Amino acid sequence: MNSYKFLYLVWLIPATFTFLCLHQGMVWYGIVDTYENGDSYTAEVIDYELKQIAAQTNGYIVLRFEDQQDREIQKKLSLPVEMAGQLQQIRVVPIRYQAGAFQEIVMMPTYRTQRGLVLTNLAMAIVALFITVIIAVVVHRYAGKKAREGTEQLEIERIDH
Repeated sequence: MNSYKFLYLVWLIPATFTFLCLHQGMVWYGIVDTYENGDSYTAEVIDYELKQIAAQTNGYIVLRFEDQQDREIQKKLSLPVEMAGQLQQIRVVPIRYQAGAFQEIVMMPTYRTQRGLVLTNLAMAIVALFITVIIAVVVHRYAGKKAREGTEQLEIERIDH
């Protein structure tokens, strides 16, 4: 078997970025849909934590509210550092809630930031997809060329003086 055929696995990288682009597109659509079509509630902040580990900062927020059917809903949401500053001192957060949506909860104070982050992630994923497709095409051509040429047969000669 020709070992250059394993180079065709490079197509897994653009496939991964394609999945990431689709996922970020769905997240963006879910945020906008929940913001426009969701019901407005005020949620109580139950827990808020921001962690800083080396150069990485992330956290979470736990919200509790009652929906229109008087069911108590409690959700834990991840909190990027860009959104954390806007929610640091707030104890009651206005939210939009749409049950069953891809993004069920959108916090009103951070809506623009959240939408901007998703669009930035989507743009970076599209650029990465474009670059990796170019690289994959080059590697695909190289692997095809090497596969057509075949493997070199080594010829060993014994030369006696």
